[in-house]
Amino acid sequence: MQEFNFITAQETYRALYYQLPKVLFTSPLYKDMSNDSKIAYAMLQDRCEASIENNWIDEQNRIFFIFTRAELMDILGCKENKISKIKKELKSKNLLFEQRTPPKKLPNGEWLNFPNRLYLGKLEVTAEDVFVHTKDKAKEPNSESGKNKPSKEPLKQKDSYGRGKNPLSNKKASNQFSFESGKKGDNLFYSSSTLDTNRHNIDTETDQLQNQVLLDNFVEIMKEDSINTFLPEKVLSLIKTFSNTYEEAQQTVTTIHNAKHKAEGLEKTVVVYEELESYGIDADKGLYMTLLKAYQKQKTEKVNNLQNLIFVYVKNWFIEKAIAAKLANEQKETFNELPTVNTENWLE
Repeated sequence: MQEFNFITAQETYRALYYQLPKVLFTSPLYKDMSNDSKIAYAMLQDRCEASIENNWIDEQNRIFFIFTRAELMDILGCKENKISKIKKELKSKNLLFEQRTPPKKLPNGEWLNFPNRLYLGKLEVTAEDVFVHTKDKAKEPNSESGKNKPSKEPLKQKDSYGRGKNPLSNKKASNQFSFESGKKGDNLFYSSSTLDTNRHNIDTETDQLQNQVLLDNFVEIMKEDSINTFLPEKVLSLIKTFSNTYEEAQQTVTTIHNAKHKAEGLEKTVVVYEELESYGIDADKGLYMTLLKAYQKQKTEKVNNLQNLIFVYVKNWFIEKAIAAKLANEQKETFNELPTVNTENWLE
């Protein structure tokens, strides 16, 4: 009889998987979502069991989650800006609902804030989705049909010299090179002095061409999910217009991020750019005009360091506009939560 084989904790954990609903990839309603949002939905769905264990169930028997922004960043393995984008996309598809939890006043007079409740929405599955799924399952691969049908003719080797369109004579083949297309090849017998003279010019031209390609596609590159920036397309286009190189444009983005971080440190708060709209701030327009003022000053006055100027302008905008609006909104919400005092009989 064979020795008893115990199941270990490591083996059990190794067999655990997140389930990605197929409808996220097949339904026209969800297929345009980013993969990050789809994975986030699957990971949050996996947390439903933990919600039951923690008794995170509201009065209507609906499961919710309680996660701080830092906890969500840890669970999903994303930075703060990416979390905001994921939440925004899930909300737009009715797959996430966020409910604010009012602060609680402590006996010492201070207010205790709580994380918002997060509700996960059900996926909409239509009859069309089921039909497409059934149709796909019914298909059987046929390797002998269409383009994948193997050819019965044996492969023929090509003679790179003898079978071109314009085959070379033996005499010419001794000092010239011809590609299979039959195009006349360049003479390979360059002198070393010619190579040394042209190499620097060729490298310089190549670098300039490569840099121009990167700068031309700067906005598209920065909008990729892998690059974590809160800057909107309008601001990125402005940076591209006033930058001479891709490196300069990239440095400006870094400067703006550093300015935001500095403002947050001075005011001891964190601003989520995507949430500024809820505070009554047109962040895209405000940041665009702030950056445009810096570029305008560079054109009309002597500016020793443009990046320093951008840093100061953007930092001041975040302090005076963005952060000020956020703090005012928080104070307003706190005031609205205070109990109403009846003053009807005070003057009697």
